[in-house]
Amino acid sequence: MAELRLQPESEPILAKWWESAKPREGDQQLVCEVLRTITNGTWRTRWSWTQDLADDQPILPVVTIRPRETLMVLVRFWPAEEPPEFQLINIFDTADLPDED
Repeated sequence: MAELRLQPESEPILAKWWESAKPREGDQQLVCEVLRTITNGTWRTRWSWTQDLADDQPILPVVTIRPRETLMVLVRFWPAEEPPEFQLINIFDTADLPDED
């Protein structure tokens, strides 16, 4: 299997999260490890993950990878690209989400 490449359009998302005050201690290392395992294809057995299975699912669904209970890394895979790519959609901690009433 060919290594996946991070789409260049994803870099501002990673940079914005990285430079924000939101990452907790150890989060940056976890996100780096998630990205490394995505590029080399070992992420499926390394992390807890879910795939969006909504009825209106796009052709290329969003995959949510959870390196820890509340940290989420959302990606989309583009296997038809040469070389294959993945898009980083968002990184967030569920603890930072507003409470729903």
